[in-house]
Amino acid sequence: MYRDSSNQSGDRSEITVYLDLIKKGWIVNMPSSRDAVYDMVVDMGGKFETVQVKTMSGNSITKIVDRSGERVSHNGKVRNSLDYAEHGVHWLVGCHKETAETYYYKLETYAAIPGKSFSVLKNPQDGFPSRNVPNRHAKKKELR
Repeated sequence: MYRDSSNQSGDRSEITVYLDLIKKGWIVNMPSSRDAVYDMVVDMGGKFETVQVKTMSGNSITKIVDRSGERVSHNGKVRNSLDYAEHGVHWLVGCHKETAETYYYKLETYAAIPGKSFSVLKNPQDGFPSRNVPNRHAKKKELR
């Protein structure tokens, strides 16, 4: 049972992007810890790229999470803000909360956009590469 709708919408966004990347022909891995700076790693044929998924309720994607001053636990350490570009996350992906539409931005693109968040309407997405996955049964059909 979800205790927070924010966690639920985050999980929905991550699963949406996970399935979209599989449809695009890639193997997708998830980190074993929520402490990772990224949500998934895509195996692009020996080259691995990190992906951070952000849930969008409007038309903006957050690229810097400002958690400065937020305590991890009672009497615990204070969190810092998190800039995905500074951490070298290869892809920032916005997933709309209502429509499940996805917007893919490369590190070079989203790092150059000023501010803590940006509008997908004003900043065209890069899109994520797709590949054709060979069908191992196709050769059997051709031989018939």
